[in-house]
Amino acid sequence: MNKLKFFSVLSLSLAMAGVSKAQFDYIKPDDMDQLHSRTLIVIVEKTTDQMTDKLKKKKKADKVAEYGKAIDAFNKNFGDAIGKYWKVSEGEVQYKTLDEANDIPLNEKKNYVVLFCRSAKQADLTTSYETTNGIVWWPDMKEVAHDRDLNDKMTVLGMAMLDKLNKTPFYQFAIPDLYPNKADMDYAINAASTYIMYRVNHRKDNPKKLDEQMLVENQPTLRDKTLLIRREWLDKKLLANKAELEKDYPFPYMIAGRDTIDRMIDSADAKYAVAMVVPNDLAAAPSGGLQYVQYVYNCEDGAILASSGIADMPSDPKGGIATNSTKPLITKRTLLDFSLYIRDSNESGDKKKKGRK
Repeated sequence: MNKLKFFSVLSLSLAMAGVSKAQFDYIKPDDMDQLHSRTLIVIVEKTTDQMTDKLKKKKKADKVAEYGKAIDAFNKNFGDAIGKYWKVSEGEVQYKTLDEANDIPLNEKKNYVVLFCRSAKQADLTTSYETTNGIVWWPDMKEVAHDRDLNDKMTVLGMAMLDKLNKTPFYQFAIPDLYPNKADMDYAINAASTYIMYRVNHRKDNPKKLDEQMLVENQPTLRDKTLLIRREWLDKKLLANKAELEKDYPFPYMIAGRDTIDRMIDSADAKYAVAMVVPNDLAAAPSGGLQYVQYVYNCEDGAILASSGIADMPSDPKGGIATNSTKPLITKRTLLDFSLYIRDSNESGDKKKKGRK
């Protein structure tokens, strides 16, 4: 294994371990079996007196109606994404508030699995959903940075058995934005569903090597896709030096704004893959707080085609390039990781050609 590959695999392994409760978590075979046999309950959000009172106290009573519309939009986007992408559970899907789900008789709870979203800090992710419920909403997203109550929080898609709702969810998947829009929910449902099914279909393979195996299998399809890179996430050095970008990622790509990329995610167009930057709250990290990891998401089927590791862990020992851990960025290191297995196979092919000569 060459040095570049070794460092990238080490980085990927650390990333998978570091987001054990927030990204690609290990799912036990028994849990996977129960997913198929249980009725799915999707938890819908509702307005709260606490948030309504907070808006009024901050003299933003006019935002109360906007807050209600945001909740309605989220619930619709969640339901639409389930209908379009969810492939894990069989049978009907029910939509209930948390109170309604909890009202199901105790002897019937074993028939249900619950899917929900919640905004939480790292410590909260190891607690039950009941203790930290729902998404922290604020109508004006520009004010989020000035509200200390929301610092270091991220929103995750979580799953729990209804009869074990008082325990840590068995699966949680990080969503790019604190306030998920339609594209965020499409991404989360499609990617999580596809990842779970990959584990279901490869349950006999070595679970410790399964994530790398998935990337080795999936990444070659990037050769024939256009990688969409969100402009504000791209390192300014690469944005100003396209020649360097194309050297690090010698395959089709397009730099675009969020609205364009959101439309491509929603379209599920087979021609595109998207560079996603998702929060990764590492409690043990020296700098603490939110850090970020990057993935390549296949718009068509939700497969993860590539991954970049933990911030501050350079994959290329020669370049020594490391992502700023506190900013969602796609850097030189990220692009090298995105094409790691493609370039590795190309290099092997080139060596064979040279050997024939």
